Amino acid sequence: MLPVFDKHLIKLILLVLAFVCSAGSIFAQDVYYNSFNDYEVYTPMSRSRGFKPRIKRESIFKPTPATAINSDGLIGFFVGNTAELVDRGEMVLSSRFKYNVLSSAYGRAYNSAEEGSVSSFETSLTWIGDWAEWSVTVPLHKWDLSAPRTYGGHAKSNNGMGNMKLGWKASYLRDHSYYRGAYGVVAVFPTGNPDSMLPAGVKKGEELKLFGCLTTSETDRAKANIEMGYIINNKDDDENRFIYNFGLSYEATEHVSLISEISGEVQGGDDKDTMDLILGARFGATEKIKIELAWYRNLRTYRAYGWDDRLQAGFSMWW
Repeated sequence: MLPVFDKHLIKLILLVLAFVCSAGSIFAQDVYYNSFNDYEVYTPMSRSRGFKPRIKRESIFKPTPATAINSDGLIGFFVGNTAELVDRGEMVLSSRFKYNVLSSAYGRAYNSAEEGSVSSFETSLTWIGDWAEWSVTVPLHKWDLSAPRTYGGHAKSNNGMGNMKLGWKASYLRDHSYYRGAYGVVAVFPTGNPDSMLPAGVKKGEELKLFGCLTTSETDRAKANIEMGYIINNKDDDENRFIYNFGLSYEATEHVSLISEISGEVQGGDDKDTMDLILGARFGATEKIKIELAWYRNLRTYRAYGWDDRLQAGFSMWW
């Protein structure tokens, strides 16, 4: 027979072990291990409780408010695509509203009595797959223009759908010590009427954007990004252009990231190029909702319907 003290001690040990096993079973639901890219440990008890395993992917880049959807419908800054790695198996709904006043034609300012404006509303649906991102973006535009001396004709206005975008970006490339790379393609289809949507920047014909990007971890709070690529237009060789984007984000607080970008397009010689400075911030309203505000300043322009400043506001919602 065991002494009474020993019996109580054994009971206590058994109770502690039972508690640890039970807690460990629950805790395993949210514990993830990553030796190469991703995998997850969970228990049969998790299944009996209706637990659906999530796939966490570890990366040199921690999630910040700056990680959201860009104008191509892919993970990036406001314009540029980044190589940041996010959890797979998630859908992202995002929308962006853009507004700018028209002020020039191919770098030549309008006459004093001429004016115009463009409002655009873009909606993207993005799927984060196992090895790539997939997206579809549908834009709606509304514009007003009164510049008869510059373009000829009378004051006009119109609204309707722009050209739809289908985006794809590879996300399977491995992390290096302080940087990641990615590449992708964005196809633009003429779902809008270019003859009626030209002031909104809609191009004639189909376009194919091929790009590569490199994102680096500068500090615990800052990351830099460079994107380069080429856009091919199947209707007009003069619309083919080289593109570039240099971006930097800084995590000011846990819920606020500041972003700056230099974005441009080059159509060849004779100063046929554009360059924009973009400054803005993204806010983590919740873990799944991010809000953004941005201001564009045109530095160089070769646009048929040019502008000096553009304002942007939007959100990205994850689930």
